[in-house]
Amino acid sequence: MADDASSGPGAPPRDANNVGTLRLLGALAVLFGHSFVLGSGLHDRDPISNVTRDIAPYHLGLPGLGVSMFFVISGYLVTQSYRRRGNLLAYAEARLLRIYPALIVAVAATIVLGLVITTLSAGSYLTSRWTISYGIHDASLFHLRWTLPGVFESNPVSSVNGSLWTLPAELRMYVLVALAGVLGAVGRRTAFNLLLLGIIVVGLATGGSPFVGNPDQEQVAVFFLAGAALFANRESIPFSGRGAAIAVAVTAVASFTAAYPLVFAFAFAYVILWIGLGNPVRLPNLAARGDFSYGAYLYAFPVTQLWIQILDPGSPWVVAGLTFLTVMPLAMLSWHMVERSALRRKGTAERWLARWRGRSTARAEPAKS
Repeated sequence: MADDASSGPGAPPRDANNVGTLRLLGALAVLFGHSFVLGSGLHDRDPISNVTRDIAPYHLGLPGLGVSMFFVISGYLVTQSYRRRGNLLAYAEARLLRIYPALIVAVAATIVLGLVITTLSAGSYLTSRWTISYGIHDASLFHLRWTLPGVFESNPVSSVNGSLWTLPAELRMYVLVALAGVLGAVGRRTAFNLLLLGIIVVGLATGGSPFVGNPDQEQVAVFFLAGAALFANRESIPFSGRGAAIAVAVTAVASFTAAYPLVFAFAFAYVILWIGLGNPVRLPNLAARGDFSYGAYLYAFPVTQLWIQILDPGSPWVVAGLTFLTVMPLAMLSWHMVERSALRRKGTAERWLARWRGRSTARAEPAKS
């Protein structure tokens, strides 16, 4: 859920923007909201969600807004990543290294946690087809599984890590950006806008999108595309306080029309990126010691479930506090021991390809002489 730092028109350097802070705040918004819904069996909401679900489209509560923030920032930065690299192999390598190493470790850690608390014997748990299936499917993000045998079965919600549902949608958006890049649209504003318009028209005409898997994923995809569109049009749509005010005003008017969800997504994206990149106010740099947002997102759900099981279910405010205190060290370990090490391997595939091409050329030269 974290990507390359931004640069370019209207975007301050990595150490002078609020993007890392916003990403971590988005992860913590998801953590806080889930402390309420998981403890009540999805019936009770946090105080903020009780307000926003009646105002925002798609009935977005605080967790939904946190996820939407992730997708807006990801849409902007991932599109920028392809534009800067201009190389499909380098882009694909960077995206896979960002998503999978930390995910695989988190899935393995969740299985180990399940081994400690399952109601089954260790042998039955580890040899269960469902445990094996969970490991394979959730680590690959292919047809996710939501439960482990004998784990959290007494909780109001038995899912061990429901937050993973967003990652297949994120991967599909990566593929869409790659397709746009191969077609030459990422570096050409008009071409990108026409492609985006085509996606919107197809979605409206068919009631869905061929690029995502279900209606929930379609919703977050809209926010990703809004962020991507703002990157493609960054020179003609600069971030400013006046622009943010106009975006809010237009959204208020559109709230009475069928276009409200789409207008809200683009306005929300503009305001988030204005705060993140336009630098109207310098927020505390919560990413000064590392980007802990992805790790916090990966571990918050199972840790919340663990505290709910221990406290049976206890106060959601207490669960949220204990989850935060538990998750942040895990997120720091994830960043320093897994994610940062993986990201240092960026460029390996491109260097390997260059060496292979060099050897191929060397072998071919004698044949020419």
